[in-house]
Amino acid sequence: MGRPPRPLPEPRRTAQPLPAADDVLRALHAVLAPLVRVLLASGIDYTRLAAELKPLFVEQARLELLRGGQRDTDSAISALSGVHRKDIRNWRRDGLSGRIAQEVSVSSQVFARWTQDPQYRDRSRRPRALPRSGPAPSFDTLARTVTQDVHPYTILTELLRLGLVQVQKIKGVETVVPHREGFVPPAGSRELLELFGANLSDHASAAVGNLLGAAPMLEQSVYAQGITEESAAALAELARKLWAQARAEMIAEATRRYDADRARDDATCRMRFGAYFWAPLDEPAARLERAADEGDDCE
Repeated sequence: MGRPPRPLPEPRRTAQPLPAADDVLRALHAVLAPLVRVLLASGIDYTRLAAELKPLFVEQARLELLRGGQRDTDSAISALSGVHRKDIRNWRRDGLSGRIAQEVSVSSQVFARWTQDPQYRDRSRRPRALPRSGPAPSFDTLARTVTQDVHPYTILTELLRLGLVQVQKIKGVETVVPHREGFVPPAGSRELLELFGANLSDHASAAVGNLLGAAPMLEQSVYAQGITEESAAALAELARKLWAQARAEMIAEATRRYDADRARDDATCRMRFGAYFWAPLDEPAARLERAADEGDDCE
């Protein structure tokens, strides 16, 4: 007699039905449109993107199998991901795709402390101009509260490179003057690209978790239609003010909890709290589409 057939795995039970594939694709069309825009602007075409997606599908298919208590065999990964088994064998041989989680840079930590610590803020609770050196409050003492491993000169040089501070002579004292909008790296910089990836990834993770029935996470927005560009601009300014208030309170509490938790063995969790505002202010895409529709037919 032959061996009995291998037992089938128990199907994963979900609290609610999963979304239909066609509905997911329609929703992803809207999600991916702005991402395709940045890909094309960076010279990345469909062929190159498809090559990068292949290991990503393999990695996520493997994790999905493990979540369901199934074996992550080449055949199982191939069936779930649609990637050929030969490519999966190459993936196992070469290891993971090499993506390394980026820790928050020392520069951003210093700027966060600058916005949180009362002795380094002005009466409006904004980071105030600081003498470059000397006793607290100075830029040197601020940097030392964050790290003893990186010299304040190195941190200041990086903030200058990013355009986030200026060094000016004020009453004969060399003074570090912060950018009033906070830690916002310049367009096109590596630092802004890292924030772009981290912010969108965690936002998507919260939204996907809610969609698939994980523990509910905060992921909501306010939407208005039928307003003028002037009203949208006014609401954008209000959004910045509300974010500044929420950001300051969250940084203060996160700093307090980090200082209390960092010596504990179970201090392994991370979080991200964010906000966004979008309106098509000075956005030419809609006008371009209308102009194209009114133009000549394509050959």
